Amino acid sequence: MGAGQKLEALWSRRARAFREETMPYFRYMAQSGFTAFMSLLLISSAIGYVTLIRNLPADFPIAATGVLALTLVLCWSPLRTWLEPADIVFMMPREAEMNGYLGRSIRYSALVSSLPAVLVLLLYLPIYNQGPALNGGWLLAGAAAGLKAGNRWGAWRERQMSWPGMRRGMRLLRWGLTALVLAAWLTCELWQAAAFSLLIVLLYAFIHRLPSRHRFPWERLVEEEARTRRRYYVFFGWFIDVPTRSSSIAKRSYLAWLLRAVPNSNRNTYVYLYAASLLRTEIGGIVIRLLAIGSLVTYWIADAGSLDGWAAFIVYGLFMAVLSVQIGGLRHIHRYTVWQHVYPMPDKQRVAQYVKVDRIAIVVCALLLWLFAAVPLALESVYIPSLVSAGGAVTFLLTRPARLRRRLRVEAEEE
Repeated sequence: MGAGQKLEALWSRRARAFREETMPYFRYMAQSGFTAFMSLLLISSAIGYVTLIRNLPADFPIAATGVLALTLVLCWSPLRTWLEPADIVFMMPREAEMNGYLGRSIRYSALVSSLPAVLVLLLYLPIYNQGPALNGGWLLAGAAAGLKAGNRWGAWRERQMSWPGMRRGMRLLRWGLTALVLAAWLTCELWQAAAFSLLIVLLYAFIHRLPSRHRFPWERLVEEEARTRRRYYVFFGWFIDVPTRSSSIAKRSYLAWLLRAVPNSNRNTYVYLYAASLLRTEIGGIVIRLLAIGSLVTYWIADAGSLDGWAAFIVYGLFMAVLSVQIGGLRHIHRYTVWQHVYPMPDKQRVAQYVKVDRIAIVVCALLLWLFAAVPLALESVYIPSLVSAGGAVTFLLTRPARLRRRLRVEAEEE
């Protein structure tokens, strides 16, 4: 067996080891009722989708919907390499033999990231065909395939770049150019869209010749693999205790000012701690993304007036359920840290202060989502779904603290 084949065999062993490591957590997740929740979500989404394509409003933003939905799935280009920090020392001398190993990672990741792209495209085509459909479904599918391949190439070139600032700028450029090309294919004639796409490809290829880059970005790939594993375990942590892993911290300067609103006093020690943890850890990042997507989807559904406004009520409830589960994971974030037993922390106040942070976060999310549903419905003189949503949100907010305290008490007794 050659050196390249040995490295490919190592890739297979690591992939199999990760599957075996995570399989028990998937079983626990299935036993927790999450599958029932996802089934309900799928059924509700299917009903809303069928209703939408059967009664598509005349002013429905077909092109804007396609640009947004397809840009998200076409630009998403993960890369699972299974690399560990020690590989930088022990495998770097064999960098010239890593082509086969990297090829396995690229093929695997391309398949995984293509599945949601194909699904979203298939869901979008019935909506697209009800509009002008200037280029037809097959041409749009071909353009999407080309954009997906170009994004995978661009994402790899970004990983090779030496400077983080340049990498982030090129990623933003890639997403923006992908949206522009999609807009051209959805709104222009074939020759116009093809000519514009060719110009964008040439411009993008030329720009990518400028930054300095590494041939094999070891540190970047190791960091990306570690971040992916953390996300898996953050997700599993919703259902069962998982092994402690180092957390990823983000400054998020645009939210840091909120911490200055917390009074500097002993009775707010855990308020500051949990608020900082929510704003700076992966949990906060997921909440921000969910809130942004939920606000946009809720606004579109409400603006379309689907099911006389009740579709917005359903979407509002679904996103609030997901957000509440995600924010609830904050209670585990300092569960096994040693320093809270070393420093003189007011442990008796911990539960009350944690519940306070949880309540504020839920209220902010509920209010923002509700506004994105209520305002467009009010402009159409539809008020009942908004009032029902507000009543359900108030009931949920009033009962959540007691349920949260009870859950914390049960978890403490189990320890």
